Amino acid sequence: MVRSLVLFLVCAASSLAAQSRVDLLKQVADHYNNSDSFSVKGTASALMPGSSWRVTYDFDTEGAQPAFLPLDLRKPSIQVLSQMGNMKQALAVPGTTDPLPQKFTVQLLPLGQYNAIAMKLTDAQKIGAESVTVDGRSYSCEIIDATYDYSPAFKPNSAIEHKRFWIDPATLIVLRETRSMPDHPGSEWTGTVTSFSFNLPPSETILKALARFATLPKDRPEWVGRSLPDLALAQLSGPQIKLATLKGKPVLLDFWGSYCAPCNRTTLHAQELQQRYKSSALIVLTFTQDTAADARAWTGYNHVTLPVLLDPDGTAFKALDIQGVPVAILVGADGKIVHYWVGLDDLASMDSSIAEILSAHAAATSKSRE
Repeated sequence: MVRSLVLFLVCAASSLAAQSRVDLLKQVADHYNNSDSFSVKGTASALMPGSSWRVTYDFDTEGAQPAFLPLDLRKPSIQVLSQMGNMKQALAVPGTTDPLPQKFTVQLLPLGQYNAIAMKLTDAQKIGAESVTVDGRSYSCEIIDATYDYSPAFKPNSAIEHKRFWIDPATLIVLRETRSMPDHPGSEWTGTVTSFSFNLPPSETILKALARFATLPKDRPEWVGRSLPDLALAQLSGPQIKLATLKGKPVLLDFWGSYCAPCNRTTLHAQELQQRYKSSALIVLTFTQDTAADARAWTGYNHVTLPVLLDPDGTAFKALDIQGVPVAILVGADGKIVHYWVGLDDLASMDSSIAEILSAHAAATSKSRE
């Protein structure tokens, strides 16, 4: 009985300790999110796998509340921008003679976004303590091992990630972090904060960047009038489809990715249009660079019944200059592009254009039969 009670108390204490570290990360997130603004600057470094070379880059992350931004740049909540640059390579161990690895590519991570430190968090444990000095001041940090579940709903337990953070509980400031390198499993980035600030006016850098994002086009008018490329792609289920054979009917091309949160809404809207105009001549096709397995899982989970064209090599994505998803392209019966939407924030615009082209197509078809 005593042994059982002791075991219960140990387990309960362990659970409370874990919960307290989860709460700590939530408090850190609140600290950054509730500040009028925050700025985090630092340097990230990682060893190049299989060599004695180290790669470094600088990161600069800023966040600003709506009230701290000009009226034309405001959004409902805090806006956060990370910039990375100044990448360098150097020998990690002086005196070694390893040649610099050729064709070595790395994905730079947007470190310093500590307002999001509690998003997708499932567990957090204290694994040590260390003093970290920034700008001549020493901070007594807890080293926290945090577990995150970034798995999409259609593919549970497929994207579990561990990160470590050096956090000063007294100030709720993060001063160091480590994260796995997405393109080099087993290696990791270490981001060291070199300066930080709170509640200062946003810099010109973030203001200019937000202004640039606010004016990004929502469509690609330069593509209007171009012919649809003559491509042939395999279907997820069904025979290969040659785009050239679609000439003679209006076609809506929907580009998506399973990693893209808005794509669920836009692809299902494309499916709704296909059902709405079932009796018309509209053809709706979807394109993805996902693997067949992921595409099948995603479409099954989201009840997508549209034809799915697989583009693992990005042939169609490159030919049509798809720089991100979601994207929708409307092609006329003559095989020429009528509209090219990016982001699809305004689905009503798509609906209006499709209704217009289908009406024109029906009129032309009726006239040709007279």
